[in-house]
Amino acid sequence: MNELWNSILDFISQFVIPDWGALIALLPVGLLGLVVLWLLLTIRKFATAGPTRRGKRRVTPRPPPGVHLPGPSFSPILASIGTFLLLFGLVFGGSWIWVGVVALALSLLYWGREALADYDRVAHAERPPAITHGSPPPGVHLPGPSFRPVLASLALMVFLFGLVFGGWLLPVGILFVIATLVGWLSDARQEYVKRIEADRAGHLESLSAPGWPKRVLTVFAILVLFAVVVDLGILPPRGPAAVGGEGPGASGPPPGSPPPALEGDIVLVAQDLKFDTAEVTAPAGKPFTIAFDNRDSGVPHDVAIRNDSGIVFNGEDITGPGQVVEDVPPLAAGTYTFFCTFHANMTGTLTAGG
Repeated sequence: MNELWNSILDFISQFVIPDWGALIALLPVGLLGLVVLWLLLTIRKFATAGPTRRGKRRVTPRPPPGVHLPGPSFSPILASIGTFLLLFGLVFGGSWIWVGVVALALSLLYWGREALADYDRVAHAERPPAITHGSPPPGVHLPGPSFRPVLASLALMVFLFGLVFGGWLLPVGILFVIATLVGWLSDARQEYVKRIEADRAGHLESLSAPGWPKRVLTVFAILVLFAVVVDLGILPPRGPAAVGGEGPGASGPPPGSPPPALEGDIVLVAQDLKFDTAEVTAPAGKPFTIAFDNRDSGVPHDVAIRNDSGIVFNGEDITGPGQVVEDVPPLAAGTYTFFCTFHANMTGTLTAGG
């Protein structure tokens, strides 16, 4: 009887005095279970939403007369994957950028093929009589047409290219985004004024169709072209610093000549978004120098060193073309990683000898 009572107490103690550490460790599993359960319930709600049957026969959805609905398509998903691969290639370079270009081109060609097939079905269908729409029904407000979404897409594209490649593209992209958002706010204010007038007059008028934004597109096309030309080094800045002298009579190296050779304990060259070597050796226990040559025009690079404890040296940011000789403090003997803080794919191994 005593043994039975002790066994009952041991069983109850698992619930009354549990192992709190084990329970806390199971919290992520419990949260994951709740998320999966919520997703399953949401899918079930969507699957059973609305009347799908009438009597004993399934109801086939039909669009109203004169309304054409395109069929389901995987093209948006394929285009999203292609865009992701293209942006991935723009960041990490190498063959990934060509994989992204090919994937995006194939997905857009597939999308265009579907659009042409859908157009053929619509073009050969019997056309209903044209319907002339008047003003919106009472109480319904329809915003006027706008070019702002198109301008915002172009501005974001320039801004993303500026984030990837740096240089003058970034400030031009930021300016483009700000100008587009300010114009969008102006349109929203005009619609708000129309709504206030409708409260007073009892009639809601839509904004008139806007004209083509030729002036805005022309100005920013010129700015983007200027930024690309400057970043590619086609039109380098002129002045004493550009010609390599401090006074009016100073002269620099002849055009097209290679940059002067750098001298240091370690020489690193950054070109085409990669270092020229993946392994370098440095003395242990005493300071040394790194001669860094950035040959990527308009692209910022630097040299940092880290170990398992974190970053032990972070060099100067250099926008190419540019050179610098940096002093590195003494490092204990061991293996380190040198890398560029701007581009995750630019890494190598530094070995500090004994």
